Amino acid sequence: MMPPAPPGASWAFKVKRAASYSHIFIAILFVLGLWRADYPAWRTAAVAVLLFANLVRERPEDCPRTGTTIWLLGVFSQFVIAGLTGGLRSPFLIATIPPLSGILVTFGWSRESKAAMKLAIVGALALILLPSSWLGPTVAEPYYAQLIGLTLFATVFLHSAYVIAMTKALHESRGHFDRARDQRVHEAMARARELEQLSAQLSHELKNPLGAIKALVQLSRKDACDEKSAERLKVAESEVERMGCILQEYLSFSRPLEKLRRERLSLASLADEVIDLLGAQASGAGVALRRTGESSIEADPRRLREALFNLVANALDATPRGGSVEVRIVQSDGHARVEVRDSGRGMPPDVLERVGTPFFTTREQGTGLGVAMARAAFTQHGGSLEYDSEEGRGTVATGTLPLRLEGRPVGAAAAG
Repeated sequence: MMPPAPPGASWAFKVKRAASYSHIFIAILFVLGLWRADYPAWRTAAVAVLLFANLVRERPEDCPRTGTTIWLLGVFSQFVIAGLTGGLRSPFLIATIPPLSGILVTFGWSRESKAAMKLAIVGALALILLPSSWLGPTVAEPYYAQLIGLTLFATVFLHSAYVIAMTKALHESRGHFDRARDQRVHEAMARARELEQLSAQLSHELKNPLGAIKALVQLSRKDACDEKSAERLKVAESEVERMGCILQEYLSFSRPLEKLRRERLSLASLADEVIDLLGAQASGAGVALRRTGESSIEADPRRLREALFNLVANALDATPRGGSVEVRIVQSDGHARVEVRDSGRGMPPDVLERVGTPFFTTREQGTGLGVAMARAAFTQHGGSLEYDSEEGRGTVATGTLPLRLEGRPVGAAAAG
């Protein structure tokens, strides 16, 4: 079985196909130059045989099926031609470069290229160390200069053809890569949208039976005939409520790209609403909850209210009795900054790195979706959400929101 064509070889053979007639013409000129210079007949004949043998070896239709040996013979033959025509004084000395560079650009830095480099080193040492009588006389002028010029032209021509082909191959490869990447991205986005729709629909459908189960559990708990049964039904009711919260969080998280319904709002009023909702929980936990600062922006109040609710609720859960949670609002440099500061236990670096990852949480009853949803809300508004925390010193969640929308001042009419 013939070995497969090396990577990048296809365009190299196209170059050889395009230049084959030029090679034949140049080879004829080489032989004629030696003949007109009255160079020894047997050396001229040997050079002619090697030149035309190379042309047969490099037939484009055969090259894709050749092995490494054929490629190395091309390097070897050029050194033999140089050795037959004067060695280091040969007008064809520079012609030893193209076969070597051809292997390098076709195979890359591989086993074949290393073998060619070793062969080139051996050939160069032979031209340096062999006696002059073995290498032949110097070609007479003016044919020596003419043959050097012709060899230089052929070398530059071949290398230019390789550079052009390599550039074209690079552009083609980049085009194929870009098209493949775009197709993959399109397929991934389509699949993600399908999964989001399916999961959102499934979550929505589960809410109704959960509501019915919760109602039946509550009724059964009221009619329980003994305290033990009532306690068990209370646990069941609590678990049903937890499942409902998880579904609600997931529904909010699975719709991060809904179109924002922007309106001018007061961040202070929004924070006060959240504090009123969580005030009973904070009071029961013995945690002081307050808000400071003010800013007016254009945003979607529902999305920001959900985000702020999750941030404050998480801060309360992380703060022990006697601690405090503060919602601090600061306006500066064209942005509003909402900081949720707690005096809780803080987070180690490994946990801090994963905050906001869906379904990652350190709370027994948590899902990890709250922070992810909050971060998505800030990001969709053109802002960001960052965490700063240290064990034993609490946590600060900082959400940043732009004051201007598309270059317009706050209070301008929202787009569409």
